[in-house]
Amino acid sequence: MKSISVFGLGFVGLPLSLTYTFYGVKVYGVDVNKEYIERLKKFDTHILEDYHRKNIKEILKESIENKLFEPTDSAELAMKNTSEIIVTVGVPVENRKAIMKPFNAAMETIGKNLKRGNLILIRSTVPPGTTREVALPILEKKSELKCGKDFFLAYSSERIAEGRAFEEFQTMPVAVAGINEESTKRGKALLDLINPNVIKASSPEIVEISKLIENSSRDVNIALVNELASLTEKMGVDTMEVINVANTHKRVKLLTPGIGVGGHCIPYSTHYIYYEAQKLGLELPLLSTAREVNENRPLQIVNYVEEALSKIGKSLQGTKFAITGIAMKDNSSDISESPAMRIKDIIIQKGGNIVWYDPNVEGDFKEKKETIEETLKDSEVLIIPIKQELIKLNVDLLGSLMKEKSIIFDPKGLLDRKEIEKLGFVYISI
Repeated sequence: MKSISVFGLGFVGLPLSLTYTFYGVKVYGVDVNKEYIERLKKFDTHILEDYHRKNIKEILKESIENKLFEPTDSAELAMKNTSEIIVTVGVPVENRKAIMKPFNAAMETIGKNLKRGNLILIRSTVPPGTTREVALPILEKKSELKCGKDFFLAYSSERIAEGRAFEEFQTMPVAVAGINEESTKRGKALLDLINPNVIKASSPEIVEISKLIENSSRDVNIALVNELASLTEKMGVDTMEVINVANTHKRVKLLTPGIGVGGHCIPYSTHYIYYEAQKLGLELPLLSTAREVNENRPLQIVNYVEEALSKIGKSLQGTKFAITGIAMKDNSSDISESPAMRIKDIIIQKGGNIVWYDPNVEGDFKEKKETIEETLKDSEVLIIPIKQELIKLNVDLLGSLMKEKSIIFDPKGLLDRKEIEKLGFVYISI
């Protein structure tokens, strides 16, 4: 039975590890969070994924009981028993700058335990040049081995969408490139175990940059429709009808406007590009503007709601707000860069009173409520930023719990406008 190690057991690393177990591969899952490792050993995780009518906790339980997945905080144990290592450790962004420390620490740990013949396949989203300029020298220094001769190093971007990870790890075309030909060959062979659609590229830099451009192109497209929504709102025109009409053109594919862009993938990718561009003395005004538009979107949304309050003689300050769904996107448990969380923070900064409900999001939060009823009770504005299947909203519930002449902000159109307006409520969307 083949064995591999996966470093980093977050929203990418855990479902990737479990995907390999579908094919009989023994996986040592490594993470520095000892508390989380103990939780995984008890078949528990905050991550939401499912595959073939099984949720990730069921898959995790089966994989551990079948001795195909072993969570551990010991890199030494994992690497002692494996020759292929996959890295999914993330690169955080603070103040628009890539923070390489966690990734570098993982490389140092791997380097200390590296053996001749090992393959390191990086699947983290990283700034351009990271594989060759950052990972390679750390690994060589810590191991005192030569890359391309004694060990092998390759990069392959992940392209999965959260919520579809198991399926897309197996079906989404994926590119790989190594430091040398043998590294590319070894990297492809490791990916081939779970995915028949593996493309070989000429260098790690090609794959690193292509991943970032994929995400940044979506950032630009989302910024376009968010700006369009600002225009149509002021004009009193139906935004979605405009988009639907425009999309009848065979070469036009406008996306749907929203409350902002969440998660790590899209927001971080532009910052990773900046990271490299600044070193090269380049300015990238289009990407910069798109990122600014999307970062400002939560503030625009709050201003939009504030205008609606003003029209009915109310002020944001002192008003009780309720938010249902605080995660970064539909049916997610991830609050990374969540626009809904940003909306919440802005409302508090402006003097509003706010509570929120999201059964998918774990943790101890000051404003979090445990039921939809206590969230809605006596609220004057309801914001429904995302769709969470576990949150059941209906007109009768709103009418019985919310105050008279409340405002419902429903950007995804999850409720019926006419039914809401029958309650005497104000209904607004994008």
